[in-house]
Amino acid sequence: MNKKKTTMQTFDAIISGYGPTGATLANLLGTMGMRVAVIEREKSIFDKPRAITADHEATRAFQAAGLADEVMKGTCAHPGTDFVGVQGQVIKRFYPMPAPGPLGWEPTYMFYQPALEATLREGVERFSDVEVFLRHSLVEYRQSEHSVEVDMVDGEGHQKTLRGRYLLACDGARSVVRTQMGASIHDLDFDEWWVVVDAQLLDDIELPERCVQYCRPSRPGTYIVGPDKLRRWEIKVLPGESPESFNDPAHLDEVLSTFVDTRSVHVQRVAIYRFHAVVAEQWREGRVFLLGDAAHQMPPFMGQGLCAGVRDAYNLAWKLDVVSRGLADPALLDTYTAERRPHVQQVVATAKSFGLIIGELDVDAARLRDERLQAELTSGAAQTVRQSFIPGLSAGLLNLDDEGGLGAGAGQLFPQPWVSGPSQPRARLDDVTRGQFYLVCRDARLVKQVSSLFADSACLSTSEVVCLDCRRDSGDENEAVYCSEEGAFITHWLEQFDAVAVLVRPDGVAFGVARDSSELEGLIVNADQQMGSFTFLREATC
Repeated sequence: MNKKKTTMQTFDAIISGYGPTGATLANLLGTMGMRVAVIEREKSIFDKPRAITADHEATRAFQAAGLADEVMKGTCAHPGTDFVGVQGQVIKRFYPMPAPGPLGWEPTYMFYQPALEATLREGVERFSDVEVFLRHSLVEYRQSEHSVEVDMVDGEGHQKTLRGRYLLACDGARSVVRTQMGASIHDLDFDEWWVVVDAQLLDDIELPERCVQYCRPSRPGTYIVGPDKLRRWEIKVLPGESPESFNDPAHLDEVLSTFVDTRSVHVQRVAIYRFHAVVAEQWREGRVFLLGDAAHQMPPFMGQGLCAGVRDAYNLAWKLDVVSRGLADPALLDTYTAERRPHVQQVVATAKSFGLIIGELDVDAARLRDERLQAELTSGAAQTVRQSFIPGLSAGLLNLDDEGGLGAGAGQLFPQPWVSGPSQPRARLDDVTRGQFYLVCRDARLVKQVSSLFADSACLSTSEVVCLDCRRDSGDENEAVYCSEEGAFITHWLEQFDAVAVLVRPDGVAFGVARDSSELEGLIVNADQQMGSFTFLREATC
């Protein structure tokens, strides 16, 4: 009797973990036509809120996945944050960037995570080539020069093996993949127990309209205004106090009553967290990559945990796409770690610094802190715009100057205003450029030069040209989008670098700017060479 041979399922990418990072990545790769497997140990979405804050960078990634408008339903604008000192005085203030922001979306907003995850998973259902394995756990992986094999087991203990070109680990803080990889952890020395209480308002009670950081040594805490009637309190566990004591309803009520009249709220969830500030040293091993909490964890004081994971997904997705299509050397994938690790480490360090401000337990030190921060706020020296604490990229696929440093504008987020023109219906800029490299210029005479350079490029031949506030010349046969913008975001962005043009990556990050036609040619040649060889990167990382 002949045994039937079983064919192993093969995918372009295997994603381990189906939280917000994994689901975002699955959607992005799905829009790129990739065959994807998603492995998730849980049967369904966790039905309680966890992450609660997101920003316009995350929304830009959801937009690339075709889901931003749906994601934004039921959200509310972030009201800003006040830091309150020992005497109840405001010592520090954060305001979201005014809307409409430069990326075309609400700069910072509050959301309900179960609804967000449901939207992302419904988005994945659009793609017949994305297969989701719920109630399956990744056991181990093996990789060769050309593929990765992943062993997984279902809830009944049945094992199955998948093969993929890449394994993308979005499997959280206790990542099985990171453990097998043996990636060491850079610890930024922040380790505190906090209790997170999510509650629904029952009555119209008087509460702050803005979020509040209670920087009081007697009991540091955070108050967060969520969408609709959702409110959150994050409460620091004091020395000598057991975190488990908050499982006692009487103790929880006693502590929570110092922040709110507990008779007016219904406690929805109580979660005990050990807040960490850690970043993995190694984000890639061959064909295996770490993303999201598998690569980094941060205290929640900037509301950037989810955003950082979504940035990871957006950064890696487009690079996997161009490498898979043969438009870039596989060494481009090395820039994932080169770009994301220092960026997220800076964000984690900033979140830690805010945590140290909020959680100070020494009364004398807290009073000195209050005096210093109040003086900075009063003098105007304090930075109060929330987005200013999010850095640009500092390394990777970016234009370099003659000394090997970053060129002007390189690594900065490029604006995404609404644009329209004679043959261009009103749309956000990313929807016009369709996920390609694109060049924005303000001089129609540059169009012919740019078109020929792109045509000669092995890597940028599909790039778009956007002419801002330019008239199409008579007889101009070059394909370009002629349009104007709403809000002058691009105009102001270019003016700060005295630039006539900017080359932008598919993820909305500026590769670099040009101040004249000669620099423009060098800019495009530089990008083409980096995409094709990455010799400079290999030398820089030896």
